[in-house]
Amino acid sequence: MRYLKPRNIFHVVIGAVLLNAGAALAAGTLDKLRESGKFVVGYVSDGSSLTQKDETGKVTGYAIALCTKVGDAAKQELKLPALNIELVQVSMEDRFRAVADGKIDMLCGAVPTLERRAQVSFSIPVGFVGVNAVIRSDAPVRLVQVLTGQEPPQAVIWRGTSAPERRSLAVVKGTVVERALVDRLAQRRIAIDVVSVADTSEGVQAVVDRRVDAFFDGRPLLLDAVGRNASKSNLVVLDRLFRRELMAFAVRRNDDEFRLVVDRALSRIYRSPDLPTIYRTYLKEPDRETLEFFELMALPE
Repeated sequence: MRYLKPRNIFHVVIGAVLLNAGAALAAGTLDKLRESGKFVVGYVSDGSSLTQKDETGKVTGYAIALCTKVGDAAKQELKLPALNIELVQVSMEDRFRAVADGKIDMLCGAVPTLERRAQVSFSIPVGFVGVNAVIRSDAPVRLVQVLTGQEPPQAVIWRGTSAPERRSLAVVKGTVVERALVDRLAQRRIAIDVVSVADTSEGVQAVVDRRVDAFFDGRPLLLDAVGRNASKSNLVVLDRLFRRELMAFAVRRNDDEFRLVVDRALSRIYRSPDLPTIYRTYLKEPDRETLEFFELMALPE
């Protein structure tokens, strides 16, 4: 009888583990849902109207409501009325890896980028968010002029002031400050230091504590965080829109069957009376522009 050497046994075991893991990933999310009986939805807790916890500790919000609707659609698609929708909190750093590794079946809300598409795929857009800035009410006039676009036609440069003004701006870790914004400030003789923070609340507090001069994030997130801050009377969320970003749900790459379920569910929601109800419940009364956006995003049957 022939025996395998310990080294060969190790290789066989590792190979079997990798083969099983690869087979599980290749099976697809729909097969995973059938086998596990649960639909695992990941979310990043930001305390905003997108994902928040109510007074009972239940996770709610606009994005959560849409994710739940997708889960209901998956129940019908798979004919699994007992399919359990499980909400799992993930970190900003690990959110896309959690999707790619199959730890969660869908990430409930993210901004698609080319870099992120190397890790995951995205659904059709579920909304858009404008990027604004929050500053202190006593912020330097020069900085306010630059950020609001209300600079004088030609700034006066006095002798002895050749060194650029230096300011610090904060963004949430894992997001990217637009190069155009950095260049724009540099052209106006303002050099910036970019500071990373964990979440929106920390960024707003950094402005309050004068650790940074301005903090950039999505407008709904900023308004929520400022409204809850004890020093909200000393803060100003600028009306100027620096960027408009689309949001979508992240799913595993090369899983077209599941992504089709997600896109079909979202498209049908956008064409139904449910969308305006969900939108006004967690965000605001949808205007004509918002409704037209969802009409455009809905894919035809």
